[in-house]
Amino acid sequence: MGNDKPPLSGIKVIDFTHIAAGPWAASLMGDLGADVVKVEPLSGESFRVIDNIFDQGESAYFYGVNRSKRSLAVEFRTPAGREVLRRLVAQADVALVAFRPEAVIAMGLGYDDFRAINDKIVYCSLTAWGEDGPRSHLPGMDLLAQAIGGTMGLTGEPGRPPVKVGPPIADFVASYLVGFSVCAALVARARDGAGQQVSVSLLDGQVASIANYVAPYMRTRRPVRPVGGGHPQLVPYQVFQSRDGYFIVAAFNDKFWQLLTAAIARDDLTHDPRFDTNEHRVTHRDVLIADLQAMFMTEDSAYWLERFEGRGVPCGPVNRLEETVADPQVLHNGMIVELEHPRYGRYQTVGTPMKFSRTPAAPSRHAPSLGEHSLEVLDELGFTPGEARAMVRDGIVGLPAWAADGRREALNG
Repeated sequence: MGNDKPPLSGIKVIDFTHIAAGPWAASLMGDLGADVVKVEPLSGESFRVIDNIFDQGESAYFYGVNRSKRSLAVEFRTPAGREVLRRLVAQADVALVAFRPEAVIAMGLGYDDFRAINDKIVYCSLTAWGEDGPRSHLPGMDLLAQAIGGTMGLTGEPGRPPVKVGPPIADFVASYLVGFSVCAALVARARDGAGQQVSVSLLDGQVASIANYVAPYMRTRRPVRPVGGGHPQLVPYQVFQSRDGYFIVAAFNDKFWQLLTAAIARDDLTHDPRFDTNEHRVTHRDVLIADLQAMFMTEDSAYWLERFEGRGVPCGPVNRLEETVADPQVLHNGMIVELEHPRYGRYQTVGTPMKFSRTPAAPSRHAPSLGEHSLEVLDELGFTPGEARAMVRDGIVGLPAWAADGRREALNG
């Protein structure tokens, strides 16, 4: 087949992000073959110490969203550190930056700073609220973006307090938008020969995620409120309780509704004019759901799921985390993979969600320890061993704690 390298092979990415959204976007680019260098201060990013599951300063949270990249620990606000930064930017195709706009300018990490060095760079700015505007100067995070962006206000049980979506969905939606946007900008650069700035915010990602609710609301001005495990626009499309647990029925159109009523032998529901269309079922939601729920409580989940699957009714179990990671389809899709860490051995994490027929994508590196690749990156940037030795000695460049002694001996040799 010829050149079957991963899709982003040859693309160099500088990752100036932290916590979840930016790191996960950069990890996925690394899965796609990009050479990703994560740049951190000598203290490391804050989420390296959010837990101590691997070791002190080696959190499992960090390991979950940082892989397929190398780590450079450098104090880039020193003169020598600025030279490291300048050389990184000069060689890079992509820069990911995730700080408040005023902090970006103060640190010298703005688009204009980078463009002055490399006018072909694709610079992605990841913020909580946007580049400017009334909230742009305020701190932001996943929880706030879920709340202000409307996701949380649609989640939870009727009459109960709003509920955060289980995963940090504002962070991860932004991750995918970053990857999508950066790849689009790289295509535009290949066409036009020019780089540009791409801007993604947690807030915009959440608002974009409720597009199917916004358009009807703007037309009718009828508020949409939480419906628990259901859906405001589709019935029945929700969680039901059985005698021994919970399961999903997703009869979101009239065809599936008819298959459902046949599966449960309820011709009375099939021919009831209150339920003959989705619009009518939504109107009479409370009556219909109460009827179905009472029926489903008479048997175990496996009984109902077997009947539904045999009739082609969309359905499934409600997996807890421990069940998801053991689910046969999840395993078949390669979504649980093992990586090898030089100090902590093999560990499991999620695989890449993107599949390619010709140019494979997969995690290529363990989550790096802080500064694990500092010397390697300095060498690639053209620094001599003596210059690297001086930067380590002067506290400008850091090495990982578990490897520092041996590497310092090598530097001093």
